[in-house]
Amino acid sequence: MMRSADGAHPARIAVLAYPGVNELDLFGAYAVLAKAASVAPGELEVLLAGPVPHLSTSGGVPIGVAADLRYFTAADAVVIPGGRGAADAALDEELLAAVRDASAAGTPVYGVCSGALLIAAAGAARGRTIAVHHAKRGAIAPGSVGVVAAGLVRDGRLCTVGGDHRTSVKSVDLAFQLIDDLVPHLVATVSEGMEIVPGRIARPELRGSP
Repeated sequence: MMRSADGAHPARIAVLAYPGVNELDLFGAYAVLAKAASVAPGELEVLLAGPVPHLSTSGGVPIGVAADLRYFTAADAVVIPGGRGAADAALDEELLAAVRDASAAGTPVYGVCSGALLIAAAGAARGRTIAVHHAKRGAIAPGSVGVVAAGLVRDGRLCTVGGDHRTSVKSVDLAFQLIDDLVPHLVATVSEGMEIVPGRIARPELRGSP
């Protein structure tokens, strides 16, 4: 059974939700991760966490979150979706501090599309390779990242997806990668149950940084 590093609780995954988050980035990842949690009770806990208890997505869908940003300190992995609100979220110092602290503590960080803007703004991508939506490359501040790439890429504990065109969904592929990283024995079960085969895998040439 996969549990957190201290073995005292299920592996905890925080999926960030903020005003203006993209629905597909958010729920594509959350649906896959929640499915994994449902087929392995006690192994995974997946919660939406954010800076405000109630918010609207980029398409105007009202949602509530289950936890505030303090949940990041307890998480064993953090997912940062993109969206129209990413640029504004990247100015939220409390939110950035939560991402920064999680990364500094060694928590794996997973970013979808323009979620890379938040990761970069938090200083969690300095010197690292990061993927971002092709139209958002210019929004990343110079010096805040190492290399901007495309696809599903990993650089140590940072794994991001964006900047390419595939028939598969970026957030879904990233969530399957997270499951493969944390609880690999659940990948086949989740894939079969959801009738989904991920279309991207992390590019191996970008692995290996601590």
